[in-house]
Amino acid sequence: MAQGIEQIRHRLKVVDVSYKVTKATQLVATAKLKRIGRRIENIKPYYSEIYDAFHQLLPRLENSFYLKNQAIKSRKTLWVIFTSNLGLCGGFNNNINKLVLERLNLDDEILAIGSRGATFFKGHHRNVIEEYNDFNINSTYTDSQELTLNLISKYNNKKVDSIKVAYTKYINTVTFEPAVIDLLPIINRNKDSKKHNIILADFEPDAKTVIETAIPLYVGAIIYGALVESQVAEQASRRLAMENASKNANDMKNNLLISYNRARQGAITQEISEIIGGADAQKAPD
Repeated sequence: MAQGIEQIRHRLKVVDVSYKVTKATQLVATAKLKRIGRRIENIKPYYSEIYDAFHQLLPRLENSFYLKNQAIKSRKTLWVIFTSNLGLCGGFNNNINKLVLERLNLDDEILAIGSRGATFFKGHHRNVIEEYNDFNINSTYTDSQELTLNLISKYNNKKVDSIKVAYTKYINTVTFEPAVIDLLPIINRNKDSKKHNIILADFEPDAKTVIETAIPLYVGAIIYGALVESQVAEQASRRLAMENASKNANDMKNNLLISYNRARQGAITQEISEIIGGADAQKAPD
């Protein structure tokens, strides 16, 4: 009985430590989520407007290097995949990694944002050509410019036929889902539509030159938007996962405490019975 009590007591200590770790991680994730959540509210209108403006102008362009009228069958696609550097965030990394793995071709290349994605795809023997592991909740638009210029350079030099961005789209604090964006070339999805809202404006020198000059602005907005959304979704996923883990640890702790009290009560009852039995034996006649 004493051995059983010691085992329960040891498990209680282990569960208590786990609870403290998950609860602390939950509080940290909550604080980070509040902090970076304000940023996404500020930048979402910005990159949404840029995205809409470009796609409103696309019907006025023809034969642009950056524009295709329909999705192409790429020989080599560069995948920009946003994952985290840390774990304890539920299915955040696994969901986006599985989505991309299903769509990857053997010749495709991967530019991994976050060590978890790089480790996953290297483990599946995929071609990870570069890693960016320095982004965090404090990263700014300026910090992402090196990545933006790198992507444009690879596309301009025709090292890849297309570039896709895979990230986790933030919907609310409990809902986030993996998403894929066709970054380059820009697909003109309005080419067959007779009712699309074309911007009525004259361009000097022309619309094509204006758009192609502004490509870094477009790519930069999409990349930074995906970065911030992934950061917010990561913290929200971690907070939710740690909240569930803390609740489970607390429930386990309560159940173990009940088992400990029952075992302890049983041990005390057994000791009392042994004492009474010993006393009765001494009173017995010779």
